[in-house]
Amino acid sequence: MVDPLFFITSALGTAFFLGFLRDEWRTGAYFLTLLALAFTSWLSADWLWFFAVEGGEAVMIQTAGTMPPFAINLRLGLTEAVGLLMVNLTTLLSAIYLKNTLLKKGRRAMAVFLVFSMALGGIILTRDLFNLFVFIELTVVSTGGLVLLSSNRMSLGAGLKYLIASQLISILLLIGIIFTYHNSGSLNIDFMAAVPANLKLGSSLALFLVLIAVIIELKPFPANGWALDIYESAHPAFSALLSAAAGTATLFAIDKLLLIGGSGWLPIITAIGILSFIGANLFALAQTNDRRLLGYSSVGQIGLILVIVGQRELLGDNYWFIAGGVLLAHAIAKAGLFWLSGLVKSRELSAWSSIRSRPLLLFAFISFVALLIGLPPFPGFYAKWDLIHVLAAEGKIALLGFILFGALLEAGYLFRWFGYIIKHKQTDKAKCSLQKVSVIYFAVALGWGLAYVWGQMSEHSNLMLAIPLLFALAFIFIEWLPVWIKNSIAIAGMLYWFVISLPSYDPLQLVFAVIILIGGALIFLSSYHTSGKRLGFYPAAMLMYAGLSLLIVAEDSFSFFAAWESLTVGSYLLILRGQNSQPHALSYILFSLAGAFVIMAGFALAAQGDAQFLIASLSQVDANIAPWVFILLAIGFMTKTASIGFHIWLPGAHAEAETDVSPMLSGILLKAGLFGLFILLMNMGKQQLYGIELTHVLMWIGALSALLGNLLAIFQEDAKRLLAYSSIGQMGYALFGLAMMNHLGWLMALMFVINHYIYKSMLFLSIGGVAKRTGTKEMYRMGGLITLMPLSFIATLIGIIAVSGVPPLSGFGGRWIFYNAIMTAEYRLPMVIIFLAGPIAFLYLFRLIHTIFLGQLKDEHRRLKEAPFWLIVPQMIYVVCLLVFAMVPGLALRHVDQYINQFFPQGGLNWDGLTITSNFGYWSPISVMIVVAVIFVSLFAWLLFINRKAQKVKQFNIVYSAERPYRPETTHYAWNFFAPYRKALGFLTQPLVTIFWNSVMDLLHTSAELLRRFYTGDGQTYAVQLLAFVVAVYLFKVGL
Repeated sequence: MVDPLFFITSALGTAFFLGFLRDEWRTGAYFLTLLALAFTSWLSADWLWFFAVEGGEAVMIQTAGTMPPFAINLRLGLTEAVGLLMVNLTTLLSAIYLKNTLLKKGRRAMAVFLVFSMALGGIILTRDLFNLFVFIELTVVSTGGLVLLSSNRMSLGAGLKYLIASQLISILLLIGIIFTYHNSGSLNIDFMAAVPANLKLGSSLALFLVLIAVIIELKPFPANGWALDIYESAHPAFSALLSAAAGTATLFAIDKLLLIGGSGWLPIITAIGILSFIGANLFALAQTNDRRLLGYSSVGQIGLILVIVGQRELLGDNYWFIAGGVLLAHAIAKAGLFWLSGLVKSRELSAWSSIRSRPLLLFAFISFVALLIGLPPFPGFYAKWDLIHVLAAEGKIALLGFILFGALLEAGYLFRWFGYIIKHKQTDKAKCSLQKVSVIYFAVALGWGLAYVWGQMSEHSNLMLAIPLLFALAFIFIEWLPVWIKNSIAIAGMLYWFVISLPSYDPLQLVFAVIILIGGALIFLSSYHTSGKRLGFYPAAMLMYAGLSLLIVAEDSFSFFAAWESLTVGSYLLILRGQNSQPHALSYILFSLAGAFVIMAGFALAAQGDAQFLIASLSQVDANIAPWVFILLAIGFMTKTASIGFHIWLPGAHAEAETDVSPMLSGILLKAGLFGLFILLMNMGKQQLYGIELTHVLMWIGALSALLGNLLAIFQEDAKRLLAYSSIGQMGYALFGLAMMNHLGWLMALMFVINHYIYKSMLFLSIGGVAKRTGTKEMYRMGGLITLMPLSFIATLIGIIAVSGVPPLSGFGGRWIFYNAIMTAEYRLPMVIIFLAGPIAFLYLFRLIHTIFLGQLKDEHRRLKEAPFWLIVPQMIYVVCLLVFAMVPGLALRHVDQYINQFFPQGGLNWDGLTITSNFGYWSPISVMIVVAVIFVSLFAWLLFINRKAQKVKQFNIVYSAERPYRPETTHYAWNFFAPYRKALGFLTQPLVTIFWNSVMDLLHTSAELLRRFYTGDGQTYAVQLLAFVVAVYLFKVGL
């Protein structure tokens, strides 16, 4: 193995050598710079291979020919090798990115660049306190020079403020080192760490000065205004170094110094970390400058890693796995985002729309954001999962909550940023040079490679080996193919996965699998109506379906949560594709991630440290915490079913989605929440908290969701928003059935799951086809389309019959089971509410078909054609499915009914041939179908007979008040259709929930906007703030 001293000597020697070259030899100097950085990167990788693969032991490197503490020594082990590789790779890639700038500035800038790289490596390797000071000083001096690489006029002032703050840090560090040496007689870190704790008491102030100085080098909130100015004004490649490389090296220094400080410093580190994580992410909400926002994010991420460092004793053997996962993900992602910012001309977040036309750069941005947030399958996902579980097991619930809150804030502004990229007007294209984009793509590949490595290292399953996820990712590489090929591959893949998985499904899983995989493939038929390449659609859609297919077969909490996160991200990307969907997509992802974090907290609380916690083990959760676990999981699942209170994302998301996406969201995605509630109630049953029956609370939520969802639907002018609110009501019925906690209640919920998928998918496709032809979703602009779009009318008619629950379709079967279920239920008032919801549903169903298909035809619609063929085909298949399911419901329900017997042995149905019997009556679907058909045919024939000589009245062959109408709109009343009902029931439709959540968001944004004025931009003020921070931390420590 090559001597580790070459980490220092190669970079330093090359820097000195550059001083002997002529100014004109800039290309040669640049080549030598790259060569030195490539050598140190290779050396890091070589030592990492030695430790990680060959199992080598850590080595101590002596200098001056003598043993420490009489000479400086260095240590190189597995962790140091990882840190060195990250630092050296980042500097190498930044040097490539900076090619033109370094060639312009000349050999002196390259020498400073090499000194900066060498100093960071020295910080990681050294075991000597004064040597650490020297390397930090070299970092400070080289930073002051490299800031000037930027052409931004603000960089000079930012560099000056940085040097002022750094000198204060140096003074604190040097004073601390002097007093530490005076007290201990040594500056060797390992020697001082071995000193008994009681002997360290005399040097507590000295240790405080040393540690606080190094902590401030991490730019903690709020003593970091000087650093934010650097991030904003420096060259993006150097900002990448400052965030990724310098932050990594300084964290290694903190970790070493804590060997001296001991466990007494861990609460302080944790407090500083969590304050930085929440504070920086809060302030970032109000930020519009991209690089300053990335600076806030860097401070927040470093704060999170400090929290992990502060919990090192709790984390034990998992410490480096967790800290490393977050640290490396942050380093790669933050460096990548800073590099990307160099391709964008303007500093406004909305200017990033310039990368939208470059799919690879867009994929790079998505990858970096996923790395930062900790989405699967990246290292941060594994790390945060393990961290949250350890904190929950140790009872640190408050800290757990703060971490999840900070993570949600960070996800909020990052996804908002992504929304700007996708939806804002594109003013220009990103400036791309080969060396810059190559650096960015290398970082993306490194991030995905790290995802595989962390999956292999984890004690959980490696998500990079999950076949459905790999299938979804594969669509990224075939985006160049036309839609019909990708659509066919998607359908074939879903059907194949269903076939090979079929033997492993239990009856409940089978129902959901049919809806997700067979039903999803059926909806994909409608996607054939589009043309071109439809970039971005199939990776997003297949990611959602991959998550759903993995969700229903997950046996442990980790697999369940990974699938939940995957389907959430996929569905968000689908929603964002809608024309005016940006605010609704952001609302959806915030509610979904908040729900996901609550689910993670619930699983962590239930697991109590069990890394391989099985879903079935929910039934064995300790009685003292079981109600809290139940509440957390139920809330998380209800965010996906859009239960009342968590529903505000749904109307806009469904209404603005593309024609074939709306049925995916309503007919399939919402079932993920219901499946989670099924799993929760199957394993935990009834729970009580302070004497309150929690399933009773769920029943109330279901009843109110059904009532208010239906009520809100009747006042909508947008047909798709009407159907969206209808979905809230329908999910309320299913939740109500589950919460009844009896056999027929669960069967009724499952009946609603099946029915809702069929008729809501059919209705969304039908209305979507109408909207595509008419160019509007507003019902009052339509009318009289029955003759022009008869097949769409038939599908809508069948759909509303099924929704209304009248015979002979399957909706009637659901109502019959529902009425039987409530006969044995314990609570009456929620039933009254759920009964009131039924007639209200009839109102919006009548309005839907009347205002669109009946009445008078508009002049501009006289030449309309039927909806596109590929939108009609799945609708007609759904009509057949409804009829078959109505006549033979046992095909889907008989086995599920038997399956439910293991949870509720009493009160099931008897399946005697084609007749279904309960304790209160019977239902014969075939007989009902025959009776209704005979009555309908008889009445229809009679009407034809008595009207056989009737004269067909043309549209304007009418008069009223002795006047002839001159426009069809005047004879077709559709606007504000149920105005009288609004006067009576309008108070129930006041958007109180929306007002509440908007107030929360306004509070956060206003607080961020006001408090960030704390950063005045004045260097002297920053110096005072820095000293005040030191005093505050000291007082906090003394108080401890």
